[in-house]
Amino acid sequence: MSQEELRVQNYLGRPGRYANIDGVNELTWGAILCGLALSDWLSANTSKSSLWHERWVQLAYVPAMLLLIHFARKALKTSVTYPRTGFVFYPETVRTRMAPLVAAAIAIAAAFAAAQAVRGGLRLTTLLGAVNAVFYAVAAHPVRSWKWGFVLAIAAGSLWIQDGQALVFFGTAFLASGITTLVLYLRTTRTQ
Repeated sequence: MSQEELRVQNYLGRPGRYANIDGVNELTWGAILCGLALSDWLSANTSKSSLWHERWVQLAYVPAMLLLIHFARKALKTSVTYPRTGFVFYPETVRTRMAPLVAAAIAIAAAFAAAQAVRGGLRLTTLLGAVNAVFYAVAAHPVRSWKWGFVLAIAAGSLWIQDGQALVFFGTAFLASGITTLVLYLRTTRTQ
């Protein structure tokens, strides 16, 4: 590749790097996983007569959790990231509009594959770990070498973590990476 081609590639890669410059992708996914783990814990550790075991409470929990995480993410971007790096709005293209649809199709296919794998004797945690390691490698944009350590930790954890602790382990790994990224970001950038 020529020097000019490298510069063009670097320029085209900026939106992806900027999207997670503050570690928000990892923080978001880690919060979702830990929120789902909390739901499981509440189901296992509350009495059958508690309000938590009402179907409507469980159905309301996930959207409420996702809304809370969405607004926390938005507040972090608005209050911390944008004042430090400026706000960059990249125009929507067919590719950016199609990405969620493609991701949903892949998620559905992965869910069916997971169901088949579990029936075939594959541990759910191993599959969940592999999916999270790939997701981390994409969502975290591990351009910093230390982030590859988290990819390896997530992959290794999928081999030895027990099924009951998988969501907490993977969620904590994502949160730790996101917090580390956010702290490093705050140390190296100043409000403009």
